[in-house]
Order: sequence, then C-alpha cells, then structure tokens
Amino acid sequence: MGSCAPYTPLSFFLSFVLLPRNLFDSCLCLSPRAFLGSPILMFSLSHHAFVLAFLFLNFNIPLACALPNLPQSTSIAVSLSRSTHAYTHRNGTYMHGSIVQQQHTNRGIKRLALMTGRRSPSDYDLLWLLYERMATLSAALRREYEFDEIATILAYHSSASGRRFRGLGTNLGSSSGLLRKEGRSETVPTSVLRTTGLSIESNDIGYIANMKIGTPPKTFRLLIDSGSADLWVGATGCRSDAGGSCGNHTFLGHNSSSSYVQSKADWAIGYVSGSVWGYIVHDDVSIAGLPLKNLTFGVAFNESAEFTGNNIRFDGLLGLAKSEISQQHVPTFVQALSQAKLISSAIVSYKLPRLADGRNDTSELTLGAMDPNHYYPKSLVTVKNVNKFGFWGAAVDAVKVGNQNMGWSNRTIVMDTGTTLILAPKSDAQAIHNAIPGAQYDGNGFMVPCNMTTVLSLTIGGNAFTVEPRDIAFHPVEEGSATCVSGISVGTVGPFDLNTDWLVGDVFLKNVYFSTDEDNDEISIAKPLH
Repeated sequence: MGSCAPYTPLSFFLSFVLLPRNLFDSCLCLSPRAFLGSPILMFSLSHHAFVLAFLFLNFNIPLACALPNLPQSTSIAVSLSRSTHAYTHRNGTYMHGSIVQQQHTNRGIKRLALMTGRRSPSDYDLLWLLYERMATLSAALRREYEFDEIATILAYHSSASGRRFRGLGTNLGSSSGLLRKEGRSETVPTSVLRTTGLSIESNDIGYIANMKIGTPPKTFRLLIDSGSADLWVGATGCRSDAGGSCGNHTFLGHNSSSSYVQSKADWAIGYVSGSVWGYIVHDDVSIAGLPLKNLTFGVAFNESAEFTGNNIRFDGLLGLAKSEISQQHVPTFVQALSQAKLISSAIVSYKLPRLADGRNDTSELTLGAMDPNHYYPKSLVTVKNVNKFGFWGAAVDAVKVGNQNMGWSNRTIVMDTGTTLILAPKSDAQAIHNAIPGAQYDGNGFMVPCNMTTVLSLTIGGNAFTVEPRDIAFHPVEEGSATCVSGISVGTVGPFDLNTDWLVGDVFLKNVYFSTDEDNDEISIAKPLH
C-alpha cells in the first residue's frame, strides 16, 4: 500500500445497488482516531464525498501517506428479487396472494426447523399445505395451478407410504399421467414433484455481492446467506444432478486460475433447498478491492437443480452464519478477513433495502464494524446470541400490536436474511391478527387491509423496534385488491406446537439495522436512518 503511518485493521463497506456499476478509485490511509477503532475505506458512491468530508472536518483525521499502488474499488451488485420479483405464474398471469404467502411460509418453516435443531416437515407435508390453500380458490385458478396433478401426487404418496392427508382420497385417478410414466415406488420421485410447474416453496434469490477469485481474477456473483457458513463457487466441469452442465455461470478451476490449488479433501452440504458436492481448494480472492491471498473454500463439482438453471443469478454462496456449522470445517470468510487483520473483528452488519423507498443505493453489507451513518446511536442495543445451533437469535422482552401489549416475555426470534416473512406459532399469529382491525383468517393464512395502519413492535434489549404496516400488508390477494395477505404467517416446527421461537425475515429486518459479532457471540440492533 505504499508508505503509511501505523494504522489499525481496515473496516470496509460493501455498497449494495440493484445493478452492477463502476465506482471511482478511492483510497486513504487514516489515523487510528477513526470510528470503532478502525479506519474506513468507503466504497459507496452515493456517500463517498460526504463521509470523507465528515471524517476530516469533524475528527481531524490527517492524510497520513501518499496514495500509490492502492487497490481499485469494486462495485457490489445486489439482486433484490424480494423487491423486484413479479409474482407471476409460468404463463405470466398474476400469482394469487394466498399461493405466494404459502410458498414463502413453506420456505420459512424449513429454515426455522434447520435453525432451531428440529425435524423439518417433508416436501409432501408442505405440498399438502399448498394444496389446502389452492382448495379455497376458484375452479379456474385451481386448474391454472395444476390442483388435480398435485392431488394425484399426494394420493400416490399416501397410497405408497401409508401417510394419510386429511380429506384426500387415495384414488390415483388419471389426471396427468405423471406417475404412470415414472412407475411405482415407495415415494414420489423428485422429478415428479418438479413437473407441476408450481414450486412448493418460494425461490427468492436474496442479496448478491461480487467477489473476484483467481489469477487472473474473475468476478463471481455470490448469494449472501445468513443460514449457512460456507463459501463456494461452481467448479470447471461441474455437473447438475438433473443431467448436463451447471448452467450459464462462472466457474473456477486449474484452467481459469494459475493460483488455484485443489486438495484431495471433499465436502458436501445440503440446504433447505438444494445441495452441492465438491472439493476444498485454495485461491486468491478480493472483495471491494480488498485482496485476501490463499483463501481456503469450496468448489462444487455436483450441484442440484436448484443452483444450475440459467435463470439462477448467482454463481455460488457466501455463508455468514457461525463457523461451527461450516461443512468445510474451515474459518468463515469473515473470520479469514479478521485473522488476516484486514478487518478489526468478525462483525457483519446489514442495511437491507426496501425498493418502495427508492433508496437502494444506500443499502450496505458492512464487514468488520457497524456504520454509524445508518442508525440512530441512542437506539442501539447489544444482546447475547441465544441461538445454540450456529445461527443468530435474540430474546424478545415484549410484543405490542398497536397499543395492545400482548403480555409475552419469553419469545425468541431467529434472524434470517434468506426468509421473507415473519413466522410465529399459530396462537401468537392468531392473537396478533385479532388486534389488527379488518384482519381475516381463511382457514390457512391471514389477510389484512392493504391500507392497514396498525404497527407491530418487538422490544429487544429494552428498546422497541417497529414493523411498518406496509410491510405487514405483504402482497395483494388479487391484482388491484384492497385486501393483502399478511407478512406474518403461521410457522411451527416441533411437537405439540408449543415452542416460542419466531423466524423473522425481511418483513422485520428491513425495519432495523442489525449486526452479528461472531467473536463475542452477540447481536446488535438499532433503528435505521432512512
């Protein structure tokens, strides 16, 4: 970096934008007086000039060196499919709100089970929940969503396994021929489950960042996942378990990188949706222009179909859960940065966007610190992580709906960037909606007025954090409808439905600024500056 005065480890910011864009070159050597004990190299184009001026004018931070040979800053791309995804069926028609809600709920149920150490419902149990939602729709919509085909699949599984679904007969019928061509077996083949064209669960992409890997460096788009702890990309020659290649993605191997070293150690991971298998490798990487030599991570030689489609907009995953759940048994990427003294500690902070705000350029993933430009300092609380399974959870002191205190003091939330809704036990979800004027229950899910004004708040660490009504009114039931499906859904795993764990996704998380600290096993939450 040239000749510089002594400095503390670098904290840096990854600026999230909807589309990739080039950011201007920027570099500084700052004195240790910068915030949180670490100097800052800002990569956010929209805040760059303001933040630098603020630091120099208010903290008297001197320019400590000349600026030769510093790395060029790198733009960070985020695909906000939760905000920009049009909920349409495969023929382009508007997806009914109850179907969208159930798909998100099914995904959340599987992730909640994973993150609380409980057994996940089978795909057939989740397909049954979707079937029940379809049963409330008109005959025309049921045909559009292949209701009869799904009934056939469930009936076949019931007949073959002895599993009984309430109200469903065991006559296989002849509606689609899907099962006859597959032949009988103890369970319905996965290929059959995929032929209906309607996903059992939502397939949101989430948040994506760019990382350069190899020599010469190639750009890989990585899905940010707080529900796993491993970094991996597809390997040259990768094969899909559905047959063929792993799609139109960027791959890594000996032919593409002279610094690539592949070990003989293999690894594998199964996600809530999808799985991969491959080998542990070593190669040079950089993120936001910050280089890290000889990082240990994984490449995938086999990927399930959930990762290989040409419509999948990422080339691999960047796990941000705790290292104890790493299936590669190596330090997480954030830990590797910290151990290399490139960031001050293994902290990850999130400012998630809401597309309706029109402020997506201010959204950031911050590694090594919290960015005080994104939250109200007096609202900041830091609490111990209560999740014992390698994920991130916090105790909830109280829950209020409008002015009504629900009298709950023993709830816990698991925070997950890979989930959209808030999932709560049925009794909690029912009580919350009973306090929302105009809320309804269709026997399987909750509906609220799209123009609702009731505020939900969770008290954590003594401070109340609110969820905006527009986030609870999640998705119109029908196009142009004044009734929306709720962003709070029933999601319970475990026996007797007696647990008090909630899973909170974007409906809550985009209303806060939050941070995870693996070194101290803590979570910090604050009210965001919008």
